Amino acid sequence: MQNHFQKLFFSILAIIALSACSGNLTTVEIETPEMQLSAEGPLFEGANSATATWEFDINELLGEVEGKVSKAKVSAVEVTLKPSEGSPALEKMVFEVTSKNTSMTRVGLFEGSINEGETFYLNIADQQENLAKAFEDGRITFVGDFDLLEEEFWGNLEFSLKVKFELGIK
Repeated sequence: MQNHFQKLFFSILAIIALSACSGNLTTVEIETPEMQLSAEGPLFEGANSATATWEFDINELLGEVEGKVSKAKVSAVEVTLKPSEGSPALEKMVFEVTSKNTSMTRVGLFEGSINEGETFYLNIADQQENLAKAFEDGRITFVGDFDLLEEEFWGNLEFSLKVKFELGIK
């Protein structure tokens, strides 16, 4: 009986210690400014990549909220193909995020036709690597891999891009 009470006591003590160490986590949503996701031609049939880099000051992004980014994930991605002369047929986009301190992380997918001037929203991955280290860098690169349905396109393609993040501040 005494052994049972000892186990119970140490279990309760461990739970108290863990909850004391966890601290309060404040959740903040931020959004990038509208950026240009660019793919430079020539582009060929199949997978092609467009990239954009966002540089920021984390203190400006957080404003009055004090603390360090301990958790981060993409919560929404909005993309629009900008009109260009003789735009080719495109479909599907795989969206990834990387920075100096983080590996390339797939965070979203759009399956369907990509049409000029039409905004599309990516399906966001339920499981993402924690992107908190990317916010320490002050610079994040976004990569959109899309499929070109024609044999070739010699021009450049531009997409407008907005990304929303959910940050956990501790």
